[in-house]
Amino acid sequence: MLSYLRVRSLALLDDVALTFEPGMNVLTGETGAGKSIIVGALALLRGARGRAEFVRDGDASAIIDAQFEPRAESRARLRAMLEHHGLPDDDDALVLQRVVARSGRGRSFAQGSLTTQAVLGALGEELIDICSQHEHHFLTHTGRHLDVLDAYAGNDAARADYAAKYEAWTQAKADLSDLRARLADGAARADFLRYQLEEIDRIAPEAGELDALRRRVNVLRGARDWVSFAHEAQHVLYESDGAVASTLGGLADRARAGADDSATIGELAEQLTAASVAAEEAASLAARLLAELELDPVELERAEDRLHELESLRRKHGVELEQLLERVLEMRSELDAIENADDHLQALESRTDELSRNAAKAARSLSQRRRRAAPGLARAVEAELDALSIRSAQLEVKVGEASLSPTGADAVELLFSANAGEPVAPLRKVASGGELSRVLLAIKGVLAAGDRVATYVFDEVDAGVGGAVAEAIGRRLERAAAEHQVLCVTHLPQIAAFADAHFRVEKRSAKGRTTTRVVCLDETQRVEELARMLGGKRVTQSARDHAKALIKAAKTAKSTGRARRTAKR
Repeated sequence: MLSYLRVRSLALLDDVALTFEPGMNVLTGETGAGKSIIVGALALLRGARGRAEFVRDGDASAIIDAQFEPRAESRARLRAMLEHHGLPDDDDALVLQRVVARSGRGRSFAQGSLTTQAVLGALGEELIDICSQHEHHFLTHTGRHLDVLDAYAGNDAARADYAAKYEAWTQAKADLSDLRARLADGAARADFLRYQLEEIDRIAPEAGELDALRRRVNVLRGARDWVSFAHEAQHVLYESDGAVASTLGGLADRARAGADDSATIGELAEQLTAASVAAEEAASLAARLLAELELDPVELERAEDRLHELESLRRKHGVELEQLLERVLEMRSELDAIENADDHLQALESRTDELSRNAAKAARSLSQRRRRAAPGLARAVEAELDALSIRSAQLEVKVGEASLSPTGADAVELLFSANAGEPVAPLRKVASGGELSRVLLAIKGVLAAGDRVATYVFDEVDAGVGGAVAEAIGRRLERAAAEHQVLCVTHLPQIAAFADAHFRVEKRSAKGRTTTRVVCLDETQRVEELARMLGGKRVTQSARDHAKALIKAAKTAKSTGRARRTAKR
């Protein structure tokens, strides 16, 4: 449901914040006070076009913020939409924002992240349904007519079963198309893969070989310098007439001769002996280095050739050798698929045909359910319209054939006539604004819990009616509010009496500026507001008594209706 709405700098709304309740929320106020501006703000959250003239004079932009608490059955669908568009998800709330700039460069936000107006609108359409004299979203989009029929028929499971079969079929078709495309140039591709694999097999790179080879080449390229160094070290340390090891050994012998006479001399003898041993070990390491460097003279050439070969292979494929070794498996798999393409093609064609038959069968079953349910939906809506004072209304739910699509093989449209003897025609073309509002209300009443949208917004649903018809509209709004949150803009006290939360929209002037404010009414204020609606600006005691009676009757009707609905469950 819509839990919070803040509107800033939109037409007469300077800064208005509203906290809505579950159930039926009613907005009343004098004509021109700005009630429909609030509906317009919600329409902007559904992606309606924003215009510079919407922005309050003197301000740079209008800002609409809304917080929703999605119903459990909507969360998975909304979460998938947020994830698809890279938007953050919050299990508890969904926050939308629309900025309409005077400059024309507005902004849209979802969950605090910048997004497009189209994405904002798609999210808004999942959360709010608006019906007014200007916004009949539900009924002017014939694609939703099919949703209405399915909700009435209880087709959720059948539709989900069909959707799964349709998706499997379309995926198989895509795979088949891809395979055929690959077969079209399969011979050339196979030759190319064979050439690449033969080259890789001939070179036979090994994991880690390139790094080891680079190090080895570096050693070999510096071998001459190291040979010279090793010879010099061996000569100086051990082989020359004045070799370091020999000199240190002689000094150590002389020091040992006086070790008994002085502890210091003894310690010096030990150090000289250790130094002599270290010099001998260093000479031994130099000899070992010489042995390692005494290699085949052509080894450097061979190593450089191998390094060049591996580097060329790496650059050619644009990956490191370790990744190339993984790619070889993919290349062999692709080559195998091409070489055995005829078998794969035949198997995939057979599978695609089978999945097509499965989808078509599920579509036929779904279509039969729709065709059986269509007359019942039409009669149920007609009964609701009769109570709403469109007594000669005729409604036909036309189920026509269509190509297989994600929703089935049916094209559904509501046909309507408000007058006896007149043929039915597309509802979106022939119904007036007031008739559309009441048809929508009738549909909501018939669907009850079946509709996916959590919040209904009705503006001017009471246009041109009064008395008993107004009370009937109020009762149906209250019934819809048992399963959904309802926001209703009304001029009729018979409807306002059913409110669970009642807001009065007021226009004020101060310092030459006109602003609109919205007040949440308590019980006493509700009586005064209904009395004003009944009697005009001069509120009489009889009007107050009438208002109290309306509220009491509405409470009784709500209590009785909810008890009946509970008993049915």
